[in-house]
Formats: sequence, structure tokens, C-alpha cells
Amino acid sequence: MTASILIIEDDERLATLLAQELSQAKYQVYIAGRGSEGLFLAETQTFDLIVLDLNLPDMDGIEIAERLTGQSILMLTARGDVESRVKGLYAGASDYMTKPFSTQELLARIHVRLRERQQNDDLSYANLNLNEGSSSLTIEEQSFVLPELEFKLLKLLLSHPNRLFSKEALEAQLYGGLMPGSNTIEVFVYNLRKRIRDAGGEDVIKTVRGKGYMVR
Repeated sequence: MTASILIIEDDERLATLLAQELSQAKYQVYIAGRGSEGLFLAETQTFDLIVLDLNLPDMDGIEIAERLTGQSILMLTARGDVESRVKGLYAGASDYMTKPFSTQELLARIHVRLRERQQNDDLSYANLNLNEGSSSLTIEEQSFVLPELEFKLLKLLLSHPNRLFSKEALEAQLYGGLMPGSNTIEVFVYNLRKRIRDAGGEDVIKTVRGKGYMVR
């Protein structure tokens, strides 16, 4: 089945170029030139991936990402500072690229994101239950959708209890060799701990200072 991708980008020239490249790669592509239009499409249709510009004329990309929790989002921005990257990740973006960027790298990142969505398994540990088909975490009777890479990180840790993962190893697993910002894993772990704690779940993610993270 052909993967569908929504591009939310107000730069018409860039959006058209991306659509052409992705179409040649056999993806089904949709374009929205305004944030409100893209948000409507994303909330009324199903997409395998959303390529979202952070700076839109009518809506902030962060606001859109926050309203599309659980969607696979690759965020584009002209801002290269760490603060903007972290805001995007907190909002739920699965990945982040700074303009100008290589089209080949963008296609590679899109391929990685889509490949991660192919499996559909349940995983339970302590009082946590993960469902990959819905990207949801259930704790007792509470269920909520996790951002894509937070889900993948938690699944990786829960699948290997008592195994220590370095930050570099986790980055490689999540990004397929395309390295993110220096504090990305810390942001994901912080988010997961807070979500689990707020839902009354067990604090299963442990930090081994200077070495990495593990579940036990």
C-alpha cells in the first residue's frame, strides 16, 4: 500500500519541489499552504507522515503539532537553535530538519519514519501496556496516545528489561544513524516519566548516571 504524506508548507516553491521528489519516490502526496488547511486535512484524513513547517502565516507549527498528538510529524524550520528544536520535540514532532536541507536526507528520514510504523504488536511490563497499532500507552484503565518516537523509545526499553542503553545507542535505534540534537533523548525520557507518573504508572525508567537508561 502506498504511504500518504501531507506537506504543510507556505513556501509554494519548496512545497512543490518536495511533492515532486516524494511523488517520484512513489509516495502519495498532499499539500496545504496554510496551517489551518493542513490541520483540517490532518484531523479529517489519515496520513502516514506529516511534513510540517514551523513558521506558517496563520498558525504556529508548534500549535499544530500539539493538536496532532500521536501523528508521525517531521518538522521543518529555518530556526537552527536548540530551543526551537526542543520545543518541536516537546510538541510531539518525531523528527526535525533545519532549512536549508538536503533532499536526499529528507527522503532518508521519511523512509525511516514510515518503516517504523509497519509493525503492530502489544507489549506489557509492570502496569504498562503498549499498543503499536494505535501508538497508545495504557496504565490501569487510562489510555493515551504517545508521540511516535517517545513510543518507540519506551517500547525499546520495555522490550529489554535490565539492559543498559547508552544515549548514543538509543539515538541510533530511534534515528537510524541520522543523529538528532544533543539533548533529544533526555527530552523524551523526561516526557515519558511525567506521562507515566501523572497516570499513576510505575517509575520503570532508571537513569544510570554517565552511562544511559534502563528498565528494571
